[in-house]
Amino acid sequence: MRVLITGSTGFVGRYIVEHLLNEGYQVASPVRNTDKLKSLYGEKVKAYKVNFEDASSIRYAFEDFKPDYLIHLIGILYQEPSKGITFYKVHYLYSKNLYQTAKEYGVKKVLHMSALGTHPDAPSSYHKTKYMAEQELVNSGLDYTIFRPSIILGPEQRLFFDMWKITRYLPVIALPGGGSYLFQPVDVRDLACCFSKALKDERTTGKIYEVCGDKRVSFKELLEDIFSHWNRKVMLVPVPKTLMYVGGLIVEKILEPPPFSSDQVLMMWRDNICGLDAYVETNAIRKLCEKEPIPYDRSLMWSLESFRKLVRQK
Repeated sequence: MRVLITGSTGFVGRYIVEHLLNEGYQVASPVRNTDKLKSLYGEKVKAYKVNFEDASSIRYAFEDFKPDYLIHLIGILYQEPSKGITFYKVHYLYSKNLYQTAKEYGVKKVLHMSALGTHPDAPSSYHKTKYMAEQELVNSGLDYTIFRPSIILGPEQRLFFDMWKITRYLPVIALPGGGSYLFQPVDVRDLACCFSKALKDERTTGKIYEVCGDKRVSFKELLEDIFSHWNRKVMLVPVPKTLMYVGGLIVEKILEPPPFSSDQVLMMWRDNICGLDAYVETNAIRKLCEKEPIPYDRSLMWSLESFRKLVRQK
């Protein structure tokens, strides 16, 4: 069976590709940088140099590889307008081009990476464009499964790199709204398992799954746990969300990428936890992987210990 996967060189993509290869799938990936792909996988994953804005460029990968399945993971956390990188383009237009092409070439099923908090009433551009991409797939006529994970734990989690760099020189972090915003962190290995299992599981077709771990933690608690592991004393300063939003508007005009953005504040429109939307499936790990989620404490420990090894290599 052949799987075409986007975002294969990213944080989550690497773990999903490992699952696919271990299970005997033939894997190919449309990418902008074929050298990066080959440095990670050698000849195990076939590379296609693609411009996701160009439907004809995407079409060649489908025509040549003839995938049975498509896994679409590409997403961004912030925009860089001077480089033409926007939520609308990356989340929606890329997805639209891929799904139109997948429909044309008869792909059996599409697995789509969305995000917890995606909702028609969400105020952030991030979540709005994620929702637009979901709807493009839902209305495409393709068989699909959509995943909405909470914050993902793993050595490559960008939050770790940001906090490591910032607090080395300035041991002060602003907490929007006092840091009470809740996450339900999920281990990247559990998320990869869900994607792998959903490929052939017909019960998942036409469903949206929330993916969460076993424990709800506030943003403040998560940061405290991270800094405690690093034995780093950091002052956490509560700041009203309104002030953080205005600060984000100013910072993103000056720096690309910004250390934080106004849209990231808007993403905190409600807690990032499972069970808030009745129309979606929850308990994805139990249902698909037939096991309990990796416990938060164990997942965070593994993530941070492995992160330290990555930092030493740089």
